[in-house]
Amino acid sequence: MVVRDWMSSPVVTVDPTTTASAALKLMFQRKVHRVPVIDEHGKLVGIVTRATLLELDTPSTSTFVGSVMTPAPFTTHPLAPIEQAAARMRDLRVGALPVLDGGRLVGIVTESDIFDAFLELLGVGHGSTVTVEMTDVTRDLARILDAVTADEVPLNGVTSLRHRGSTFAILSVKEKDRRALAAALAKTGLAHTQTHVEP
Repeated sequence: MVVRDWMSSPVVTVDPTTTASAALKLMFQRKVHRVPVIDEHGKLVGIVTRATLLELDTPSTSTFVGSVMTPAPFTTHPLAPIEQAAARMRDLRVGALPVLDGGRLVGIVTESDIFDAFLELLGVGHGSTVTVEMTDVTRDLARILDAVTADEVPLNGVTSLRHRGSTFAILSVKEKDRRALAAALAKTGLAHTQTHVEP
């Protein structure tokens, strides 16, 4: 998955001469928490957040975005892996990254977009997930897939996750296939837990 698949585009923007009150009004109208700041040449020069504007004593018509924006914000590329963007946002402690392609603003990826990508990766909203702890990823994943194939259990998706020294396979199935998957996995002898998502 790449940033392009999850970013918001087209992007709501303001320019440095936009007043703080106008920018705040725009953010509430468009239901966004931050907007890139673009100069008269279409170049990204900053980013301003709703929180920053709300911290002003009075987001007035005499305060301009250019004076309160974060200049030269960190950016990402539309073909960057989404996990790379997520790691960068975490490391930089920022809530969004403008997306530039050839120096042109083409989108913005936010914490909400990262969260949506994570939920999609786990198959949330598409049935149930079953998590299996693996000690030998190659061998155990082969056992899991052999068991699922032998029992003809249709999967929505498979991913893996490493957490606190353990590695897990996460299998997503339609709700109607949840029990069949659990039965197939029981034959592997690997410990697994089920997450019931849909009624």
